[in-house]
Amino acid sequence: MFFSDLLYVITHQIFTPDAAEGLWNTILQHKYDMSLIMGRNIRITVAALDELSNLHDLLPAATVISEEQITGIIRLSQCDSLTGLFNHAFCYKKLDIELKRFTRYGTKVSVLMIDLDNFKEFNDLHGHQEGDKVLSTIGATIRGMLRDSDICCRYGGEEFAVILPSTDADEAGILAGRLQAILEKDLIQGAGLTVSIGVAASSEMVSTSQEIVEKADIALYKAKKNGKNQVVISD
Repeated sequence: MFFSDLLYVITHQIFTPDAAEGLWNTILQHKYDMSLIMGRNIRITVAALDELSNLHDLLPAATVISEEQITGIIRLSQCDSLTGLFNHAFCYKKLDIELKRFTRYGTKVSVLMIDLDNFKEFNDLHGHQEGDKVLSTIGATIRGMLRDSDICCRYGGEEFAVILPSTDADEAGILAGRLQAILEKDLIQGAGLTVSIGVAASSEMVSTSQEIVEKADIALYKAKKNGKNQVVISD
C-alpha cells in the first residue's frame, strides 16, 4: 500500500518500526470511526492527515500530493540517483527477506558483488563525469541481463550488488561469468575497464544479510588478488 510506505518514510526517524506500525493501526481505526460519524466512507488519506496533523501535530504544515508523487518519494528513498538502481539500504532489506525465506522454506538465494577494476585510475585520467557515464552503463547492462525477480543495487562507489532469489551458488556463478564477459566487452571499448565478481549463496552457516555480503566480499577480494577480471565463488 503506497500510503503505508509513505507513512513509514515520514515517521521512521521519529518512531521505532513497532511504534510506526502502531500509529498506522491507529489511523485505520480513526478512518473507521470517522466513517461512522460522517455516514460515508472516509478515505485513508483524509484520516491519516487528520490523525497526524490535528491529533498528533506531526504534520503542522501538511501538503496534499498525488499518489504518483508519493510513488516518486518512495522510489527516491530506495534508489540510487545516478544509476536508477536500488540503493545500499534497500539491498540489505531485500536480502533479509530472502534469507528469512531460505530459513523457513529452504529456498536458496545468492549474491553477486561486482566491482570495477582500476576505476580510480580511469576517473583520474578521464574525469568523474566520464566515470559516472561508465557506472550508468554498467547499471543498465546488469539490469538488462537479469530476471524480473532479481534485484540489482548500487552498493557504493564503483561496486554493485545483485540479489538472485531461488538461485544456488553454481547457477549464480554461471550468471556471473556471463556478466563478467559482457561487461568487459562493453567497457573495454574506449575505456579499458574490467570487472571482478564475488559470489556467495545462502547456507546453514549464513543467517544474516551482513554475513552473506561478507562472504561475497571475501570472494571478490580473492578475485582482485588473483589478477582481477574474473569470478570467484565463495567456499
